[in-house]
Amino acid sequence: MSAAGSWASVEPMRIGSFFVAAAVLGLTAVAAPGCWTNSCLLTTCDGGYCRCSVATCGDGASYDSRIGRCRCRPGRVLVGGHCLSPRVASTYCGPGYSFQAGGCYPNQCRPGDELDHGTGLCIPREQVNQVASTLGVNVGAGQKLGCPEGQKLVMDGATAACVPLAQTCARDETFDGKACVKLADTCATGAAWDQAQGKCVEFAKESPSEGLAVNVTQWAVASYGPDGGNGNAAFCNAFTKKPWSFGVNEGSTAMVRVAITATFPDGEIARGTVRTAATFAASGTALLPKGAAEVQAAAQLVLAPLVEQGGRAAAKSVTTTVKCAVVNAARPQAVPATGGL
Repeated sequence: MSAAGSWASVEPMRIGSFFVAAAVLGLTAVAAPGCWTNSCLLTTCDGGYCRCSVATCGDGASYDSRIGRCRCRPGRVLVGGHCLSPRVASTYCGPGYSFQAGGCYPNQCRPGDELDHGTGLCIPREQVNQVASTLGVNVGAGQKLGCPEGQKLVMDGATAACVPLAQTCARDETFDGKACVKLADTCATGAAWDQAQGKCVEFAKESPSEGLAVNVTQWAVASYGPDGGNGNAAFCNAFTKKPWSFGVNEGSTAMVRVAITATFPDGEIARGTVRTAATFAASGTALLPKGAAEVQAAAQLVLAPLVEQGGRAAAKSVTTTVKCAVVNAARPQAVPATGGL
């Protein structure tokens, strides 16, 4: 996949009591390698007090001279390079999760109840035990439906599966080999953590003439994964934790290939849509309808924050194709109950 809409750097100049960027004056900018990081383009000073009047900050953010970069305005939270409202941040986290205390956390259920990852609601213990009975698992006194060590129970309506812990991490988590741990969101506004490159990649900047300019190619790679490579865990985990939706039996693994195309009519990010075409990588056959719907829903969750931010796209469409492994590790089993049972 080739990058589109690369950006040049400009050096600020001082004229009298003003710091003005060459781009603002209409002068020729000198290209520099890499992306244009968040910076102040126009600083106005009154005596010893200076403030930034024009900066490369996206919507919901403003330049903070004290830290020398853009930061989210009050009432907004930084999630994946976007300054989002708490409501949209929770949408970003996905069904069954909400954004709180600076991260995505699962909704808490009463002891004995389980989170339904299909609806995002809590399932009463009695209903969980009914699912266990359907699976041929007898849950006795002082027990609950669970999984072997290193796996996690995932309820999905009338089905349940034990999946690897790495397959259950939240959107803002990574698996460290033992558990899901929160990622430190150190990327500035307009930038996202690129899992494949292991660094922050800038995808948006504020243009004095055109408003927020979005390099949708860089955004797609950072958000879904590199074309032809493995999908980002934040995208794949939204659906791979539901193996029965893909017809993957206990003790089996299936590799799913997903082509994701995001389209921005007339270059308007706010009108952006996404469509997916998913197949089993080994056979090329289409997924079960429920599995295809899960993949599409996951792609839309990724796009939603970008659409809310708005701006102009450097390209009217972008496509990336990634692979995600769906693992149904084992049959759920009766385990000792904790948490008051």
